[in-house]
Amino acid sequence: MNEFFAFCRLYKWRIISVCFGILFAILIFTIGFWRTLLLFAIVGAAYFIGTLLDEGGRARVKEFFCGLFGKNE
Repeated sequence: MNEFFAFCRLYKWRIISVCFGILFAILIFTIGFWRTLLLFAIVGAAYFIGTLLDEGGRARVKEFFCGLFGKNE
C-alpha cells in the first residue's frame, strides 16, 4: 500500500491531468463542446468568487466588483 501512495505522490500532476482529460472527453461526448466550455467557465467563476470569500468575506467580493464596474477616477 505504501508503494501505491509513493507512486501517487511521485506522479501526482500526471494522474490529475489524465483524470481531467478523461473528464473533459466524457463531457464533450455527452453534452457537447460549447456546453462543456460553459460548465468550465461557471465552475471557474465560482472558484474565483469562493477564493475572494475565503480571503476577506463579502466585503472582499464587494470591493472586487466595485473596482471592476465602478467609475474610474
